[in-house]
Amino acid sequence: MKFKNGQLFWGFLFLTIGSLFLLDKNNYNLFIPNNIIDYWPVLIILWGIAILLKDTILKPIVSIITGIFLGLFLYASVFGFHYNSNNGDKNEEISTSEFYENYIDSTQNATISIRTGMGKISVAGTTDKLISGVSTGINNSLNFSTRYSNNNARIVLRHIKEEFIFGNNNHSNLEFCLNPNPVWIIDLQVGAANVIMDLSEYKVAEFNLETGATTSELTFGDKEELVKLNIEMGAATLKIRIPRESACQIKGDMVLVSRELEGFNEVDQKRYQTENFETAKNKIFINFDGGVSTLKIEKY
Repeated sequence: MKFKNGQLFWGFLFLTIGSLFLLDKNNYNLFIPNNIIDYWPVLIILWGIAILLKDTILKPIVSIITGIFLGLFLYASVFGFHYNSNNGDKNEEISTSEFYENYIDSTQNATISIRTGMGKISVAGTTDKLISGVSTGINNSLNFSTRYSNNNARIVLRHIKEEFIFGNNNHSNLEFCLNPNPVWIIDLQVGAANVIMDLSEYKVAEFNLETGATTSELTFGDKEELVKLNIEMGAATLKIRIPRESACQIKGDMVLVSRELEGFNEVDQKRYQTENFETAKNKIFINFDGGVSTLKIEKY
């Protein structure tokens, strides 16, 4: 019996996902690194090889490998995140830790660097401290530190125990708010997470996001005339909200990106601008590098 390449691909895709669910349900530790979602370009490479090897004896092998890898990828980026978030180890306790840093009046600029694996990150509101927040989760080991240099502050937030997506569940929630006085640079690197940040009350000069599989919603205000966003993500969904009076420019290769850009005109294949780009006082520049993802920008 001879199988078609499409049958092999879909068969091994569902076989892989089903096997992962079954193993995880029976408490087998699946040592799949959480940064597998960062290797989404492998899918494109495999599809390219499959096209080149059409009608050759190697095409079925490539179809099988592609199906298995896509199954791992989908489970890690979507199914694994939602499934394991509700099925933690009952022997592990959820713990909560609060953190804050007092505000020094001379602080003019501040940078916050966040590294975490899977979970939820929420930012909203202001505080009279430099930062104030809470971290909640299983294996909740948070590394929090602040350094000062002249009138500059640098905050570092790290979730330490995040070795694997599966097996030990390191799902965590991180909530915090910032002081509205300094000019902020926000550097965020996450794995599979849900990111909701309302930054409209802060003076954000630069925002850097590197992520694998996330559902993110970012809201920016008009406190700074020039805002720079650098976005790098894999299979993710990103919604950006900007003030209606602010101009915006997006640059990047978005061939595989589903786009919904309110009020934008296409300047060329890799650049989009709002209609008021030349006349607006406040401008937001977005450099976007996305894989198989969804990008939505709306005005408020």
